[in-house]
Amino acid sequence: MFKNLIILLTSLLINSKTMSQIKNASAILPFSKTVSANQFLFVSGQIGTDRITGNLVTGSFEAEAHQVMKNIESVLKENDLQFSDLVKVTIYLKDMSNYQVTNEVYGSYFTGNYPARVCIAVSELPGKANIEIEAVALNDSKQMNTNKKIVQQFLEQVRSGEQPSNALFFMADTILAHQMNAEAQTTVTRTPQNYSDHVHEFLKMYGAFSFKVTELIADDDKVYARWEQTGKHLSEIDGHPATGKPLTEIASCVYRLEKGKIVEYWIQIDRFGFEKQLQQNK
Repeated sequence: MFKNLIILLTSLLINSKTMSQIKNASAILPFSKTVSANQFLFVSGQIGTDRITGNLVTGSFEAEAHQVMKNIESVLKENDLQFSDLVKVTIYLKDMSNYQVTNEVYGSYFTGNYPARVCIAVSELPGKANIEIEAVALNDSKQMNTNKKIVQQFLEQVRSGEQPSNALFFMADTILAHQMNAEAQTTVTRTPQNYSDHVHEFLKMYGAFSFKVTELIADDDKVYARWEQTGKHLSEIDGHPATGKPLTEIASCVYRLEKGKIVEYWIQIDRFGFEKQLQQNK
């Protein structure tokens, strides 16, 4: 029993020393694991080292290649990305006779379109590895999805009339609001408080209106939204006295975001259809 305890302690000391060496080596190597630039994430070359032990997987070339792909997958997940986000891959092989196995292992990690790729034969690789892979991923989908969620929450909470005061959580301190009317396009400057007051005006005019987002599309830093609002004519609108009858507004808007906040928007309303309803409701 004492002998087994000595062996266990020795093993722990060796593993601790190995991990310490790995961490120290990683700390002094003159490169970053990943670098973000514009809409891209650049992933430094990955070799088949086990992420827990730091040792190169040596059972077989196939096992080593799988470990490389698993390491790339881990790096992508750390950045909320996946293999489908890769746009360019470079593979370095120490022995081109492993090319077919490489393709089989590599291909098993993709379900859709493959990224562009090049495979290069080399005489040596770090850590006596037999394969190394570097990659470039498109990182814009993450930001677009984030922007889309922000606008969706803004519409559902603020523009819907549910919680107008929450405008400050979604809008910058000042916002440019472009009203896209064919006869006279105008631009006004709004603040979160000003926008909140604007929604409260809607509640006075239409009561507790229903609000349904019918389309939401994100592209780069902009999000397009279309909605349908239905309420009752409860106060004077454009010279038309209140009738208490239903009124439906269909509108679309493009929101531009910076650093997670709405900074500008372009709104267009079906004014002809709205005016026609006011005339019919007399």
